Amino acid sequence: MTSTPERMSNHWWWRSGVRPGRRLLVWHILPEGQPDVHDLVRHCQGKLGGLNGLDLIPVEWLHMTTQIVGFEDEIPDAEVGEMVAGVAERLVGLAPIEVELGRVWLHSEAIMLGIRPPKSLDPVREAIRESAAGTVCIHQLADEPDWTPHISVAYSNTDGPASPVVDALSHRPKPVPLQVGEVHLVAQEHIGRSYQWERRDVVGLGG
Repeated sequence: MTSTPERMSNHWWWRSGVRPGRRLLVWHILPEGQPDVHDLVRHCQGKLGGLNGLDLIPVEWLHMTTQIVGFEDEIPDAEVGEMVAGVAERLVGLAPIEVELGRVWLHSEAIMLGIRPPKSLDPVREAIRESAAGTVCIHQLADEPDWTPHISVAYSNTDGPASPVVDALSHRPKPVPLQVGEVHLVAQEHIGRSYQWERRDVVGLGG
């Protein structure tokens, strides 16, 4: 683990501007059709399943948040279309990327799996950020200057000691390959203690 906080905290506080029914446009890398990734997540969740205060993330909602763009109700469809076209133009020359998933990373609000090499997906995010900056008038790019690529396996829903989580994941899982061949634009909503979304578009790497 690269970080071992002493306490867990509730992840489900309402971020600025977020409210029930209001959706964010977000670019995700989704681990679809990758059973090794799903098995790794289930393995970690199996270690955590007996602990209180955690929400295990269902397979259908697994994701790697790559860039939050902004609120859907503030971004016209024409700008969304221009952004997607710009992302496609930038990613056409970038071949699909394989990374290693499995580095356990503990945050006070979540348990996550990071990647190696840690910077290998930066060109994907930069393509998205460049396109969004040039096409979307109201965006949140300045709010997220740094990126640590990860797939969360569970969110904390309460305040409490982190030691039970640390102990449960004391044995490192065996890493698995994560294939990144496309990125998805989704309209994401905070619903209860989960993130759910409707897909808006998909762009492949390498055209």
